Amino acid sequence: MKICRICGYQIPEGEFNLLEDGWVCPRCGVGKEELQDSAEPLGGRDPLMLIFRAMTVGLWRVLGNGSQGVTREMGSVIADNIRHGDDPLKSAADYFIEHGFAASISTDTENFALNVKNCSFYGFCCSLEEDGVLLSTCPYANTAAAVLERTTGYRYRIKRNKGDHGHIIEFSRISKK
Repeated sequence: MKICRICGYQIPEGEFNLLEDGWVCPRCGVGKEELQDSAEPLGGRDPLMLIFRAMTVGLWRVLGNGSQGVTREMGSVIADNIRHGDDPLKSAADYFIEHGFAASISTDTENFALNVKNCSFYGFCCSLEEDGVLLSTCPYANTAAAVLERTTGYRYRIKRNKGDHGHIIEFSRISKK
């Protein structure tokens, strides 16, 4: 069994050997060189991801659609661990790349946008959406918004668009903090 080191996508060894050179993971978009050997398929779910999923779905059900006060705080906790530079979006992107959360994140400082590719949470977030939980739980979006708020003094509205094997996250100023 081969398993994608970014998103956990699994493919049997026999099928892997038949893949063409330009093949990319259908879930996160990395090349086949990012798939690693595994003695057996992953059974069930990663316990920490299951706990996070349960907390997220539980908060969503209890608080309804207005749970952004909670998710905004999640981003703030992660932002506490980021070294802030001159470019807050780049600082957030560098943190996530350094810790292996995504293979690449490009920033557009002028338009306040992140283009996240090969996200390790992509499959998880898509499954949350399938269960009716809007993607207000995206760690990139909430952390970048918190870093922007700290450096500019403004609150930001988050908009997420589908990109190639990831999301494009845009931030627009809405009010002074």
